[in-house]
Amino acid sequence: MSGRCKGAAVLCALGLMVTLVARADPSPYVDREIEGLPADPVAADPAEAPYNAEGWPRFLRLDARLGTQPFDPERQARLGYSVFGLIETPNHGSLSVDGSITPGSSLSTLALRQRNLPLDGGWLVSSELGVIDQPAPSILNLPSRVFVPSSVIRGASTDWRQADGRWLLQASTGQPGFLEVLPAEGFRQLPGTRQRLAAQWRLGDVPADPLSLRLPGFTLAWQQESARGVQPFQGLASGLTTDADSRLAALRHESMDGRRRVQGQWIDTRSRGSTAQGWWLDGELDEGPWRHGGGAYRFDPGLSWAEKPLANNLQGLYARTAWRSRQWSADGSLDLLQDIEGSRRRGYFLTGNGRWRLSATDNLGLGTALRSLGGRDWSHYLDWRSVNALGVAGARLEVAGGDNQPGRRQVTVDQEWPVPKGAQFGTSLGLGQQAADARSGTPAERFLTLALSGSMPLTRLASVRGNFQSERSSSGQERYALNLGGSWRLSARWSVEGYFNRLIGRARQVLILDPLAPPPDPITTVADRSFFVLLRFEDTAGSRDVPLGGKPNEGGGTVRGTVFFDANRSGVQEASERGVAGVTVFLDNRYSVRTDDQGRFEFPFVGPGPRAVTVRNDSLPLPWTVVDDGQIRLDVRVRETTTLSFPVQRSD
Repeated sequence: MSGRCKGAAVLCALGLMVTLVARADPSPYVDREIEGLPADPVAADPAEAPYNAEGWPRFLRLDARLGTQPFDPERQARLGYSVFGLIETPNHGSLSVDGSITPGSSLSTLALRQRNLPLDGGWLVSSELGVIDQPAPSILNLPSRVFVPSSVIRGASTDWRQADGRWLLQASTGQPGFLEVLPAEGFRQLPGTRQRLAAQWRLGDVPADPLSLRLPGFTLAWQQESARGVQPFQGLASGLTTDADSRLAALRHESMDGRRRVQGQWIDTRSRGSTAQGWWLDGELDEGPWRHGGGAYRFDPGLSWAEKPLANNLQGLYARTAWRSRQWSADGSLDLLQDIEGSRRRGYFLTGNGRWRLSATDNLGLGTALRSLGGRDWSHYLDWRSVNALGVAGARLEVAGGDNQPGRRQVTVDQEWPVPKGAQFGTSLGLGQQAADARSGTPAERFLTLALSGSMPLTRLASVRGNFQSERSSSGQERYALNLGGSWRLSARWSVEGYFNRLIGRARQVLILDPLAPPPDPITTVADRSFFVLLRFEDTAGSRDVPLGGKPNEGGGTVRGTVFFDANRSGVQEASERGVAGVTVFLDNRYSVRTDDQGRFEFPFVGPGPRAVTVRNDSLPLPWTVVDDGQIRLDVRVRETTTLSFPVQRSD
């Protein structure tokens, strides 16, 4: 080997040794400041704190509020308190408390809940005590042409179900009433008591997905309710009370692939010395982009569910179909119906809706509803949405008229404006005209509507939100609704919130065309003003046991969202579209909360992993119904917040 080759080999060997030594013992990094530039101070984040993973998973929220109660004639500022707490145990399920009290006021709520207590034989037991919703078999909560109503009661309930879902037993008893949701939930009691018993038996195979609403095979359900001393649904203003007993049987069959479903229900009610019966049959076939349905029904005159309103004095057939693709969506339905007694009128009820995606930025929707029974009435709409440099714009034309409602035309323009990240601002401007109504004596009038909706972070820890809706008519009628709110997080556990509400006038009544929907509650002219300030404490701690072969899950996340009236069927909440108050929302088909007066709901402490959030259809005001079974699947992450949006659409 030449001298040059030997020298090169030696140099390579020395270089390799230096490299290995340098990698094995690197020089420590020393942070040096640039002369003359002071180091930036690192501010502590008051919204974050070390997580306490000791003990069982638990959550606690305490509220102290000062303010006035809506529709309180005295408008007296009162101090109130609220509490929500939850703890998950390894052997006794979850335990929770949810309550609100206002000293000096008759409005208060308290609910104690125990969920999923495991027993021998594969049973899981859940019990509730306080202001609660009446439980019902799961197949009675699935989408149907007719829904059996439930009540909010102050009482107790129990739910026994097998872990594999084959058997379900339920019972509840209590005093009926209704809820007021601001500044906190309050329960107003109605006369009488209600007791309910229910059972469900699944004969088919258990689905692999426990969160699924699908029930393959046969499922049989039975429900009975006794009402004593309650107000009759046809005489709420009379002050009379009566007794009623109702019972229901349901049978459902669903194919293993979930594409074919059929369900039949029979109801029998004894009230005020008479008996009324009814039945209805629903079927559905899912063929990919196409979904077809149909059925039949018959409801005797005077039929109710234990003096809760239900369709009556009608019989008929119906068919519906829907089609969806990436560019098109369309649905339609037809009812052929007839009165059972009286004039024995014959008629029909026809609906049709469609939306066409013209391009990546534009889509067009249109719809119609026609009813011919006791006169002819109709409503049509045309809706256009577009994404442009100014955000998302939309225009909507609505036309309605007929024998039972005055003619009405309205044009509305919506705009979602481009704003900084984390903020939202939308506007809606409408101009309409309504013909004279000889039945109510109202003259012809023109009206102007305006709606604003927005939210904005003031700082990283503070934000404000609000919405405003108004209507002014040429006849002098005015309506204003203003809701303002703000929040400020003081630390990881403490925050302050404030709300102001102002309401003048009443909303314009729109005729419900669906003949199977019960009449709406009467709305009187109101004027109200309320406010409250709230100091809140929240704390989350604990961790679940480590499963075999798994990893520990510390704490949980938050799931919140909004249920809103999707009047234009766009799937997006516009400034003029209100939230739906008092709707029951379920987490994993087990835990439930109710929406506030703005349609908002929140599950503050949810274990990580796949979850399902479902809107309970029978708690919606008719003729509104959920979209796509009303269920959203999501993946909850530790200490993260997931926000959902549930549109509900008219069935007429």
